Amino acid sequence: GKRDYAIIMLGAILGIRACDIIHLKFSDIDWQKKELRFMQAKTMNPIVLPLTPEVESALVEYIRNGRPHADHPEIFLRVAAPVGPIRSAPAIQVMFTKYASKANIDRRPYDGKNFHGLRRRLGRNMILNDVPLTTIAQVLGHQSFDATKQYLSLDSQNLRECALDFRGISVERRGLNA
Repeated sequence: GKRDYAIIMLGAILGIRACDIIHLKFSDIDWQKKELRFMQAKTMNPIVLPLTPEVESALVEYIRNGRPHADHPEIFLRVAAPVGPIRSAPAIQVMFTKYASKANIDRRPYDGKNFHGLRRRLGRNMILNDVPLTTIAQVLGHQSFDATKQYLSLDSQNLRECALDFRGISVERRGLNA
């Protein structure tokens, strides 16, 4: 569970994609500066993220007390033999689905209750806390603001302020002509 907890913390707190988590190496962590530095698999852009106390604690606990003894540079290893790096990002989703099921979270395809949903939740929370779009784009490692703007649509609270009031406008129903 220590490995899975650390992986979930990386997704929930830092918004790191599963494809990047499985490739994280010990050399990507600067313990002194409390930073994670790695090349994103999706964009091939370098990213630097703060190593928050919660994430640092989860990583240290896994590395010291949960990680199998092995000479692999990757931090996260498979728990089943043969011990080695996690081979694919979908394995992270399988793990996450297992915990969602244990927590009685009802899941359906495309309902957003998946590992990537942690990343969307982080982006949404940043929007709700008035974090500038430029900062959100940097944290999530987006190449353009268009990728980040999708998180604005998740801010239904502020979107209500933009909605038009249709009171006083008559609505007419017409049939379709063939």
